[in-house]
Amino acid sequence: MTFYRYGVPSLIDEIEFVPTEKGGVRAYMHASETADPALLRKTIDNLHASGSQTVPFDKEGKSVLEVRDFGKEKHLLKRLEAEGVIQGAPQMEKGKPLSLWDQFRKRTLQATGVTYLTGDYGFFRYNMKEADALGMVGALSYFLGTLSLIGYGRNDQSDIQVRDMAKDLQYFLTREKVEVPKDCALHTVGNPKKKNLLGSLDEFAKRYPSELFNTFTALAGVFVAASAAKKVRMAPLHYGHDLKALSKHRFEGWMDVGLGTITAISGTLATIVKEKKPDPDTPPTKGFDWIWQQVQAHPLAIAGGGYTIATTCHAVSTVVAYKEAKRTNDMVRLKSVPGRALFVGMAFLSEFLLAISSKGHGEGVTSDESVEKSVYAIAAEMLLKKPPQEREWHLQHIAGFLQQPDILAESYETVEKNLREEVARLQKNPWLCRSPQEMVAVPALAEAPAPAPAQVQAHQPHKAVPTAHVQVSNVQVPEMAAVSI
Repeated sequence: MTFYRYGVPSLIDEIEFVPTEKGGVRAYMHASETADPALLRKTIDNLHASGSQTVPFDKEGKSVLEVRDFGKEKHLLKRLEAEGVIQGAPQMEKGKPLSLWDQFRKRTLQATGVTYLTGDYGFFRYNMKEADALGMVGALSYFLGTLSLIGYGRNDQSDIQVRDMAKDLQYFLTREKVEVPKDCALHTVGNPKKKNLLGSLDEFAKRYPSELFNTFTALAGVFVAASAAKKVRMAPLHYGHDLKALSKHRFEGWMDVGLGTITAISGTLATIVKEKKPDPDTPPTKGFDWIWQQVQAHPLAIAGGGYTIATTCHAVSTVVAYKEAKRTNDMVRLKSVPGRALFVGMAFLSEFLLAISSKGHGEGVTSDESVEKSVYAIAAEMLLKKPPQEREWHLQHIAGFLQQPDILAESYETVEKNLREEVARLQKNPWLCRSPQEMVAVPALAEAPAPAPAQVQAHQPHKAVPTAHVQVSNVQVPEMAAVSI
């Protein structure tokens, strides 16, 4: 993390840049004590106009504005300086950098792509040596999948997840006929600027790097299986009366059919199975339901296991090919063995890294803990924009929405408690941009005796939302009564 501290007359006296677990960066801006609410509001509007997300935030007891989706650190600083928000040379302080081990842990999906790249080269070389067109197409498909991990495997998805949850919460409130103030983060984050075609494709790749990888890998498996099956059929033409060579070649071919088939099945399952965080409100499962719950909780571990079995088939095939090539002095096949061995070795390493990785998105799955904190802050700010006598009613319903398995996947009690505490912390945050009269202390929300609303039922909204799909029906809504705050 990095701190920038500014003196008078800067509107902002401190900016802290904090890296997220997946390589993104958040900025936390602290307003000076004499900051004019109107100028703070203008700063927020300018940040929104540039495509950034903002929300008033409490960071370890300090009232700040969280800023997301601004590119690199220098880009935000340059923008703020041009607008006169920060002035003069800052005092800069850098925090302790991450250890190499922590950096590796945050890059396992990207590291998978790097190690696979070496294996893909070996696979292509071996098929080129044997002049196998189908095998080379398979290698190309492997390579395209690998590129998706290298290019997007470490990309921070938290900005997208916060935006999606804000959209879903806004949709829920609209269904409940609750007006969302246009000057709050829920409205601006939930209604982002439209992207062009390239921007949309880039966001799609950021959302689904593991799905792209597994799709291309499954396609590669189809080509590999087809190539191996063709070798099995053609074996009699090449080996004629050498029955031992014929038997070994067929065995080798069937092992590679196994490589392709298991790869295709594993890749398809890993693509279509949506990662899902276990619901704490659901009773423990047994038998097949328990197995399916584990598959949903760790789809890439299942994929890594399947790919490992497939690679084992090819390892056996490679050993058989090497021994047979030595016995028959087949120099062409001998030259292809190093490429096969390289593919096997790097594939085993890659599959281990894949198995310990997460897709980073899914039902109740967030790429890092900053997502939940931002969502609570967005909801709390919206509550503070509402009349005090209505806040308890809204708080209960928002908590009932956020606790769902496909949103935050927490118990209602946990979400309600966290949201209540976040409202209390944001009461006097200057980034709420209220007038001095509005800043008069308002008592914190009191625990209401009314029962918690029933869990919200979710299904596909009219407008498709890529992650949590929410629509409300038959919600038991308590009457809106004046609540003593």
